[in-house]
Amino acid sequence: MADQDCIKLAVSVKHAVSAKPSEVLQIVEAQVSANPNCACEVVKAAIQSSQADSKMIASIVETASKAAPDKMRLVAQCAVAIAPDSLADVQAVMARLDPNKGERSYSSKSSKAGPVEKSPAWNPLDFPGEGPVGPTPGGPPALPPGLPPVVPPVVNPPVGTVINFPIFDSAR
Repeated sequence: MADQDCIKLAVSVKHAVSAKPSEVLQIVEAQVSANPNCACEVVKAAIQSSQADSKMIASIVETASKAAPDKMRLVAQCAVAIAPDSLADVQAVMARLDPNKGERSYSSKSSKAGPVEKSPAWNPLDFPGEGPVGPTPGGPPALPPGLPPVVPPVVNPPVGTVINFPIFDSAR
């Protein structure tokens, strides 16, 4: 039942955009905000009937995403499905509208909260003086002045063992 309503809505969007192609963004905003569950169909109908270039498709995606923020990814996918050559422009809009994407760590509370920076973990295999922990090359010495360097003890085998004294055979 809801699919048929979305189809009827898409047809009405096509007719409205065909009648007034200069008002495509206003039509998309009004229809998506009134029917957020039909955002994909509205965007596809607006793109098809306006014969939009990739910049206009990006504007349509931005308008629909602002009208229904929870349908942002769906709107972008539907736009790219209709016009695959607009992928770069749609991705640019998505990166601007939803900064909650990338290689950083983010808070799961809200996409509007923004990125949460995490400091890199110290690796115990890092050589002293290199990596995130320790002095930088040409920086202060690793040991504070006045302390002697630590020398590991030398272990010598005991002297009274058979290995240290060769046994002479008297039969020779």
